[in-house]
Amino acid sequence: MKRAKKQKAPQQEEKQLDLGMKDPFKNKVLKIKGKTDVMLLQIEVKKFLKDAFFWFVIVSNTGMLIQQGLWLYDNIQRFPSLAPVLNYNLMPDDRVTDKNFLFAFPLITLIGIIISIIVTTKYYNKEKMLTKFILLCTFLASISGSIVLIHLTQNY
Repeated sequence: MKRAKKQKAPQQEEKQLDLGMKDPFKNKVLKIKGKTDVMLLQIEVKKFLKDAFFWFVIVSNTGMLIQQGLWLYDNIQRFPSLAPVLNYNLMPDDRVTDKNFLFAFPLITLIGIIISIIVTTKYYNKEKMLTKFILLCTFLASISGSIVLIHLTQNY
């Protein structure tokens, strides 16, 4: 014999009285305080924002990026159509490229800044030495790009 399932009677939800009262001012202040506490906690979790080496590398790389861009903007007219950008190639024909290839140096610096920020935000808490090594590599790449651009523009 099968048992008949009992159906539950629908329960009515109790409604609160709507007296038209507004939230007290203290509740609004506490909501704002709660939101700011959450924001401060998120910043506290991101410890790389307190790291002086991170900010040194980002600010100096950004400065070198601006310097490279201004240096090229001021001096691109002085270059011949084919410039010896790749000085370290063994074959003399491979050393000379189009002068627009000079814009690769600021582009490399910009890509280095972006990659270092992405890697630092993702892996700073897990792999601190790896992120500092990547920051150091991008810093050295920016310095070398600036030196090469200065060296090339002083020759023309």
